[in-house]
Amino acid sequence: MRMIGPLLLLLTLVLPLQFPPSSWAASYEDSLKQLAESVTERAARAKKQRLAVLDFTDAQGEQTPVGQFLAEELGTQIMVAGELTTVDRTLIYSTLKKMQLEHIDPAHAKTVRRAAKAIRADIFVSGTYTDTPDGLQVTVRLITPKQAQSISATRTTFPKTGPLSTFFKKEDPPPGILPVEKPKEPAPPPGLGTHRNDAYEFVVTSMERMNGRIKVDATVANHSTRDLKLLCHLQNTVLKDEHGGIWHQTVEENREGLCTRGIELSPRRKQRVVFLFAQPSDASASEFTLSFHEQVPRRDASFTIEKLKLEPAPSSGALVP
Repeated sequence: MRMIGPLLLLLTLVLPLQFPPSSWAASYEDSLKQLAESVTERAARAKKQRLAVLDFTDAQGEQTPVGQFLAEELGTQIMVAGELTTVDRTLIYSTLKKMQLEHIDPAHAKTVRRAAKAIRADIFVSGTYTDTPDGLQVTVRLITPKQAQSISATRTTFPKTGPLSTFFKKEDPPPGILPVEKPKEPAPPPGLGTHRNDAYEFVVTSMERMNGRIKVDATVANHSTRDLKLLCHLQNTVLKDEHGGIWHQTVEENREGLCTRGIELSPRRKQRVVFLFAQPSDASASEFTLSFHEQVPRRDASFTIEKLKLEPAPSSGALVP
C-alpha cells in the first residue's frame, strides 16, 4: 500500500512525455513542430540519423490524401530543423514498389531490411490518425528495419484548421435553414509566384534574406500522368534584383539542390525545394525575378517568375537553412 503514492507520481511524470495531451496543440503549426521535435528526439536517442517517412494511414489502415499531406509536412519540418536527414519520398515508394513491399511489419522483416539498405534508411517513420471531436489525433511510431518492430511512439492532436481545413467539409445547416451564398471571389494565386507547364507546377512559397544570401523556398508538383525528373542548370538559374544585380548559386551551398541533384516525382506528387543565392554586392534589394534554366525533362527550356518580394526580416537571429 505504501508504494501506491510514489507509483502514481511516477506515472504522472512519465506518461505525458510519451503522449502529450491535445490541449498542448494551440495551432496547426505548434502541433507540427511538437510532433517533429518529438520524433527527432526519439530518433536521436536511438542513434538513428536517416529517416524514411511513410504516408500516414487512417484508423482503418487506408492511405488517404490527408495521410500523405501529414507525412510530407512532418518530413519537411524534420528536414528544416537540420538535425536529421530524410529519405526522398519518391525513392522510398519506388523501392517499396520494386520489392513488392506493402507493409512494414515483422512478417516481412527480411524484405524490410533489404528496402532499408537500398535507400540507406536507419529507421522507418509510420503514422496513423484518428478523427476526434478535438481534432486529428496523430500517432507516430519509429520502426527499426532490423526486426521491423516499433521501438518508440509519440502522439499529437492537430486542429482541423489551417492547411487541414481544406480536407474537411463543413457541417450541413439544420433542416429548414438555407445557407447564405456568398459571392464567389477569384482564388488568390498560390505563393509569391507560379509557373505552370504541361508537366509540372513550380510555386515560389517564400523568400528570405540571410547573411548576404537569399533563400528561396518552392514546391514542385507533378500534374502529368508520367513520372517526372526535374533538373536545372546551376549557373543559369539566377535571381535578378530591381537594381540589375544578378544573384548566383554556389555548388557548396546547393549540393542537394534542384540544380545539382534534381528530383524525381511520381504523378500527383509534390516536393519542396530550396535555393540559396549569393549576394553580388552590398546593394540592397527587395524585388526579384527568378530566371529558371531547365535541363531535364526539357533541355535548355527556361521560364521567369517576376515581382518576387522578400518577406520581412526576422526580429532576432539569422535563420539557418
